[in-house]
Amino acid sequence: MDDFGTRTMCKPGEALPMEAHIFSFGLGGIIVQSDAVDELSTKTNDFCTRWDVPELHGNKIRSGKGKFGFLKTDPERRDSFFADLENLIIDERIVAHACVICRPGYRDRYYEKHAEGSRWQMSKTAFDIAVERAAKYARRSGCGLSIAYERCGEKEDRLIESYFKSLREKGTAFDRDNSAKHQPLTQAELQESLISIWPDGKSNPMLQLADLVLHPLGHKPTGLKNRAYDRMSEAGQLMDARGEDDKTIAVKYSCYDEPYQTWENPRNTKGTREDPLRRSA
Repeated sequence: MDDFGTRTMCKPGEALPMEAHIFSFGLGGIIVQSDAVDELSTKTNDFCTRWDVPELHGNKIRSGKGKFGFLKTDPERRDSFFADLENLIIDERIVAHACVICRPGYRDRYYEKHAEGSRWQMSKTAFDIAVERAAKYARRSGCGLSIAYERCGEKEDRLIESYFKSLREKGTAFDRDNSAKHQPLTQAELQESLISIWPDGKSNPMLQLADLVLHPLGHKPTGLKNRAYDRMSEAGQLMDARGEDDKTIAVKYSCYDEPYQTWENPRNTKGTREDPLRRSA
């Protein structure tokens, strides 16, 4: 599990247009069966060795920083790199999943409705939705769910682990009537399914893949060309394609109500930097 964007709720005065990572916040990444982790990790490490690059970090790849500088200067090698990267990530063993929330939409929906101190943290909402759906997905295969997340800071890590503990001990706190259509797991089912959680760094190959997968999921609400998302969708790797009911086991996009159904680019430029899977194999 990794995060995308700014995890705090928009302040009352913040307005459109805003950058994509300010417009949306997401938690998620990849779901992988435990018996595939070692092989996928080796595959990822071999990729880094083959290209003589450090850990795969989406931001450095997109900006061509450090050892990824050749992506800016060598078009032929760049195309080969992205084709190879696509072959790494387009793998049926990798399931892409996240909960992505519109920050200003979340503010507009809940800021006035709930008094200060009683409002849910936006990151808790994203965590609970993402983890509850991932646990539901795991249960369909008769499996439990363990979570490795990218460490951020002591305060943030404590929050993430408190969310996990709360899910196991209390279940979700969603409004019963509003959430009924999504058939959320009960507290007993969550306690049975949620096994463990721990922080790790970018040296963990699974977290490198989570970073690369989460970014296109987080950028989907912009409406911009998103090669990475399209390829994962075509390959059936989105959680939506893995369940019989795409409302209860699916990537969740929340609070993108009017006037936030259409994203405005604050730089007002044509096109944008695409995601790491932008090149065709």
